[in-house]
Amino acid sequence: MKLMIAFSPLLFITLSTEALIPRSTLPSTSKCYLSRSICCRLLQHDHLRRSHPEDLSSRINMLRTQQHKPLNSSFERQDDEVQHPKIGDYFSTMRPITIVQAVGAFLVGRLVILVQQSGSLDFKSELPKLILASFSIYLSYGAGMAMNDCADASVDLQHGIKQDRSIASGRISVKNGWIFCTLLSIISLALSKGLGLQCVLGNDGFLAWNAVNLILMASYALGMQKLFLVKNFLCGWLAVSPLVGASLLGGGRFMGSESSMKLLQLAALGFPLQVAREILKDIEDVDVDRGQKQTLPLLIGERKSKMIAYGIVAMINFAMIFLPSYWKIFSSNPPAYALSVLVGVPMCIRASVLPLEEGQRLLKKSIYVLLAGMISSLILQAK
Repeated sequence: MKLMIAFSPLLFITLSTEALIPRSTLPSTSKCYLSRSICCRLLQHDHLRRSHPEDLSSRINMLRTQQHKPLNSSFERQDDEVQHPKIGDYFSTMRPITIVQAVGAFLVGRLVILVQQSGSLDFKSELPKLILASFSIYLSYGAGMAMNDCADASVDLQHGIKQDRSIASGRISVKNGWIFCTLLSIISLALSKGLGLQCVLGNDGFLAWNAVNLILMASYALGMQKLFLVKNFLCGWLAVSPLVGASLLGGGRFMGSESSMKLLQLAALGFPLQVAREILKDIEDVDVDRGQKQTLPLLIGERKSKMIAYGIVAMINFAMIFLPSYWKIFSSNPPAYALSVLVGVPMCIRASVLPLEEGQRLLKKSIYVLLAGMISSLILQAK
C-alpha cells in the first residue's frame, strides 16, 4: 500500500503527460512504449521531485517537448525523402563501386592490345578515347544495375538488406527508375558513337557491342535471371564482355592473333570468377528466390553450392600463381602484378572461411586488388 502511495504521483504524471501528447502524431510502435519510457525517465530524476516539487510541472513540459517535436520532425523528413528522392538515390541504383570492375576489365584489355601492338603507349592520343569509352561503359553497366532494381523491386522488398534500396523502399518509383535507365542507356550509346566530339571512337563496332550488352542486361532483368544457371553464365559473360569492347575500339585494327590469345586468357580468369560470385549471391538470396527463381543453391543446397563457388575461385588462384602465361602478360618493373597476387590471393582464401556475406565482400575487394595490379603492370610496361 505504501508503495502504491509513493508511486501514485508518478502514475498521475504519466497519464497526464500522455494526455498532453497527441497520440495521432505517434506511430503505433511508439504508443505502446510511451508510458514505460516516461516512467523510466521520471524515476531516474525522482530526486528532483523530492527536492524541488515546484519544478514538477516544468519537467512535464520538458518531457512533452522531447517526446513530441522530434517525432514529428523525423516523420516530416521521411515524407520529404519519399516525395523528393535525392540524386544520391538514383546514383546508388547504378552500384557505382561494383561497376568499376567493368571499366577495369576494359582498361586491362585495351592496354594489353596497345602494348602488344607497339610496345609503348601514346597517352596523348589514346587517353581521350580511353576516358570516353570508359565513361560509356560505366553508364551502360550502371543502367543494367538499375534495370535489375526496377524489375526486382517487389522481391527486394522482402530481403533483409535489399529492402532499403532506393526503388524497393519507394524513394524512387519503378516508373522513374526505368526512365533513369533509359537516360543512362541513351547517354552511353551517344558516347559510344562519339557524339561529334573531337575524340571520336571511330567505328560502329564499339557502338554495336554496347547496344547488344544493354539488350542482354535488359533481358536479364526482365526474366533471364530466373532461368537455372543462365543468370550465372550471363553475368560471367558481362564480366568479360568489356574485353570484346576493348578489341572493337578503333575498328579492331590493332588486333592480332597474339593479342586475341591474351584476351582469351584474361577471359578464362574473369568468366568463372564472376560465375562463382553469382553462385555466392544466390546463396545469400535463397529464401527470397524460393518460388521466384531457379538457382543452384535451391537445387543442391547452400553448403554444396558454396563449395563449388570457392572451388572455382581456388582454381583461378592456382592459374594466376602457377601458369607462366599470366606472369608474361603482366611482367613489369616494379612487379605490380606479383604484388597484387601476393595481396589478392590470401584475401580469396580468407573469404572462403568467413561467413557468407562477409566473405562475399572480401572476395569482391580481392578482384579490385587484382585489377589494379594488372592495370599498373601494363602501364609500367608501356613506359
